[in-house]
Amino acid sequence: MRPKHHTVAAYKSGLEERFQKATTDLGFTLPYEMDRIKYVIPASKHTYTPDFTVTENVYVETKGLWTGADRKKAVLIKEQHPHIHILYVFYRDQKLSKKSSTTYLAWATKNGLEACTFADKPSWISYIEKHI
Repeated sequence: MRPKHHTVAAYKSGLEERFQKATTDLGFTLPYEMDRIKYVIPASKHTYTPDFTVTENVYVETKGLWTGADRKKAVLIKEQHPHIHILYVFYRDQKLSKKSSTTYLAWATKNGLEACTFADKPSWISYIEKHI
């Protein structure tokens, strides 16, 4: 097993690091984990730090593994902050679990979330260009 490799920016995942490199290579400068967004899970308060800031209230969140807690958080943020736009970039479009036939992209679409895979470069480039 390889040790985790973090760059100076201290990315939490390899996908975050690859996304930053890819966007930088294309001429985009997207700050990493610059903003925090408050949201409420009934009876408690939390904050969410999006991976990349495109512009004010426009973000990109990269996900290799998208857990049930991550999906719940995404829906709560969308409901509580309808003015905020987040594009979820998945490493690949895998099933939610071994027992599920639903994929990440299908679940995101069903729940009104913007999403694509990292390999779908035209989609995330278009999203960034649309908001810059």
